[in-house]
Amino acid sequence: MKILLVTQENINVYHNLAQSYEGEFSVLTKKRPNSIGLFELDTLISPPVKGYILYIEESPAGIAAIKEKDNNEFEVCEFYVVPSFRRTSWGTKFAHSLWQNNPGKWEIKQIQGAEYASEFWRKAICDSGISYDEDKYDDPYWGVVTRQKFKVKNLFNKQ
Repeated sequence: MKILLVTQENINVYHNLAQSYEGEFSVLTKKRPNSIGLFELDTLISPPVKGYILYIEESPAGIAAIKEKDNNEFEVCEFYVVPSFRRTSWGTKFAHSLWQNNPGKWEIKQIQGAEYASEFWRKAICDSGISYDEDKYDDPYWGVVTRQKFKVKNLFNKQ
């Protein structure tokens, strides 16, 4: 497993996987591709949002967009693992690595209908040994979402 920060040199890899992510969620978001077949992205990789690419054996296997707010507060804006890499613990390891490298308060939201995403996040958080709070939150952009909030105090050893 290798995680790279998105830069100008690899942003095309991020954007390619982001298209797959948008396509997968289009059944819930009702988004459609534009006239050239591309989905508009909800989150752009530009400060204060950093992008990350997960590589498994030299293959890009996932992406994440993390927004850093004030006072070491972070929000997972986008998180996607290519379906052929799912159910292998790579997504959990990817999430844990992001948290380990960014201690502070974290927030993750899932849109209505994405129960499988909520299940993933609950398990990933629990597997880290971190306690969390979950609620329904009226997000100004997405409407009512499921939200997990937790704090990463120190590096943890679970992989």
